[in-house]
Amino acid sequence: MSIIYTRLGEVALRHDFYRDGLAKDMILMPSPETAQLMKNGKILFRKTPGGIVLLYRAEEDEVTPLIPVTLPQSFFFFFKPENAAAFLQVTDLDNGSEEFQAGKLPFFRNTPANASTASENPEELSYQLLDGFRPKAFSLQLTLDPTPASVRIKVRNAAGEIVSAGKDSSGHPLPDGYEIMPDENGLFRILFDLKGRKEGVYTFTLRNSGDTDDLWSKKYWLGGSLSLQPFGLIELRFQATPNHLYGATEFYQVSFSRKESRWTYYVVNCNKKVDLVTTQLRIQDLGNVGSVPYGSYTFDQIGTSPSAEVKINNLDTVVFRSQNKIPYFEIPKLNFQLRRTPGNQILIPNLPNPSRSAPTKQSGGEANSEIYVFI
Repeated sequence: MSIIYTRLGEVALRHDFYRDGLAKDMILMPSPETAQLMKNGKILFRKTPGGIVLLYRAEEDEVTPLIPVTLPQSFFFFFKPENAAAFLQVTDLDNGSEEFQAGKLPFFRNTPANASTASENPEELSYQLLDGFRPKAFSLQLTLDPTPASVRIKVRNAAGEIVSAGKDSSGHPLPDGYEIMPDENGLFRILFDLKGRKEGVYTFTLRNSGDTDDLWSKKYWLGGSLSLQPFGLIELRFQATPNHLYGATEFYQVSFSRKESRWTYYVVNCNKKVDLVTTQLRIQDLGNVGSVPYGSYTFDQIGTSPSAEVKINNLDTVVFRSQNKIPYFEIPKLNFQLRRTPGNQILIPNLPNPSRSAPTKQSGGEANSEIYVFI
């Protein structure tokens, strides 16, 4: 008997920081329960240069699955960049006004009704930030301000259905809206126990005693022990109606966006041959070469020359900052020239770009990249 595998779906990983658009050096692997589901359903997971492909064991007709997976069903895949620091430096992981920060979990998921069978037009997975990973049983300690006399616990699964937060001392499921009181220090101590339930996204909410208002709410992905400390998560959902799982190959796309920031140049008078009082420095943009995402940028001098507030290594310094944000891109921005007048002399024909290993700072509520130039 021939062993036949048919493509179930493909996920393309894209990043507009790179000139070829591919997300580089990304480690992917199925979650523990998804790995078992795929094993039981004779589904293979393979990494490709631009993403992943899923294949299922089929009958001789190359369509009918040998062991069909029951629906509805979700497949979860963890992803992790090989160099997390470099990835974070060039990637914008904010979700609108919600900022990415330590502990947050980048989460991509498909919409079954938007499934695409066109490889040139894959379904773009939606993006959100979860509040982190948790095991299926975990404890929580927190305070609320002001401290209520009691709170009611509510837990929902990804479908929005109410599930029990755990069991009482007799082993019976706790009711929806189970009420707890704080200790003498105003601390709420809660043990959530969802062992036996499917891995996935759950919403945990504490409501007031009248069950009318949310006082605290978090969305966690719950699963078993993790051999890989994941950075983010991808979910592929399949519904019973319409059943797309074993139809034509479906194509999905996960898109990461490049970060942009205001660039701040610290021009340091290292050899002390330039008189920063009688000489005026400026940064001029001569434009771009080739197909790059850069625009034309203007820099303002910040403060006096030399700066009355900033010295680098106790040396006179002049500070310049771009009026607009500049995107990060694999091909560097060229033709930022440092000039001085009188004489319109070019001191540096191509100023450096921000280092990918240097952190991006927040200044005035905006991302700011610092570059140090010694003359």
